[in-house]
Amino acid sequence: MHTILCIEDVIELRQDIAEELEGAGYEVLQAGDGERGLEMIINHRPDLVLCDITMPRKDGLQLLKEIRGNFPLLADMPIILLSALSDQQRILSGLKQGADAYFTKPINFEYLLARIHASIRQIALIKHKEKKLMVLDI
Repeated sequence: MHTILCIEDVIELRQDIAEELEGAGYEVLQAGDGERGLEMIINHRPDLVLCDITMPRKDGLQLLKEIRGNFPLLADMPIILLSALSDQQRILSGLKQGADAYFTKPINFEYLLARIHASIRQIALIKHKEKKLMVLDI
């Protein structure tokens, strides 16, 4: 079972997202701000992170920048940003800073689940390929 960390400060939305993900067969961890989310990423190493942008203590872009810049062992972890901020400049900024996808609220769960599935499949293929290469190197 794959684990997804949902970082969202609005409790009701975070619970709705968690419910959808659990219904799709994922284990879900939850955090209410970026600071707690970073702790959970480091301690639990989820397969994927869903992260709101506008949050207290550490926003989603700060968290993204910190993970991509300071934690090279977590560089392959997909991070999908969620935001009510839907203008093209903000979306491009999030993607340029290292987000794997950017979804605007209200969230279309069908599209989100499809993107999550594709991201997790991609990471699994990369890790499988790396294992095969390690076996060949021995």
